[in-house]
Parts: sequence; C-alpha cells; structure tokens
Amino acid sequence: MRLLSTLVRVALVGVLGVFLSAGVASADPPGNNGTVKIDGVAFDQYPDNEPHVGCTFQVDFYGFDLGDLNASVKFSAQPPTGKSITLLTDTVFIGEDAAGGGTDVDAQRTYDLSGALKLFMAHPNQGYHVKLKVNAPGSIGKDTKYKTFWVTGCAGY
Repeated sequence: MRLLSTLVRVALVGVLGVFLSAGVASADPPGNNGTVKIDGVAFDQYPDNEPHVGCTFQVDFYGFDLGDLNASVKFSAQPPTGKSITLLTDTVFIGEDAAGGGTDVDAQRTYDLSGALKLFMAHPNQGYHVKLKVNAPGSIGKDTKYKTFWVTGCAGY
C-alpha cells in the first residue's frame, strides 16, 4: 500500500512537471516564432489577415524574439499583375521583446503601393496581386515568411 501511494505521488509530480514545463516553453518557444499579417484600414492590433486591402495598408509583425533583430521586407508584383517584379523594399525592427505568442505585436509598418503599382494594369475585379516576403534573421530554422494578397482602390491607376 505504501509502495502504491509512493508510485502515485511520483506519477503526479511527473505529470505536473510536464504541464509546467510546457507552459514555460510556450511563453518563449525556441525557433522561428514570428508571423506577419496584412492589415487594411482601419488599422488595429488584432492579428487578423486581410487578403484584400487598399493601396495603403499595414504589415503587422507578431511574436518575434527579443534582440537586435531587423526584418527585411520585399513587395513584388505577382501574376496576373506582373512576374516577380520588386515594387518596394524596407527594413523593420522586430526584436523589441521576447516572443509572447500570436497576439504579441512587435512592429507595425504602413505602406502605400500606389506609386509602385502605377506601371501595372489592375485586374478588373481583384486589383493588383502582390507578394510580401519577410526575412527575419535570428530564427532557428527557416527565417522567411510569405503573404500573397490583392491591392485595390489606387486612385488614378
């Protein structure tokens, strides 16, 4: 009986240890933690992804690690708009705090692609097809994030 009681206690301590270590690990997991989202007007800090935005929109960076980390940002025209033609590049600081999960905003940057898209013809229903590529060095494993979305409402184009 005493042996059974001891075994039950050891098992409970082991199970609690697994749950506690999982909780600690999820607060700042190792590796490529971050994500990017496309945010249309009105801008917010909720991690939703909007695949159809106007010429002015934001890229939101969530859950990246703490450190001297800068993401390189590249927008390209995608078929049917164009064939991988670079529209705009930028660098964004993303290492302000430890990875805090999917709702931890690390940076928000507003972009206007109206000037860059004036050389292209918009699809009559969808607008311009654009691909975002973000390289976030400092990650363990693959450090590249991609989003493809549509841009509409560029005045005069």
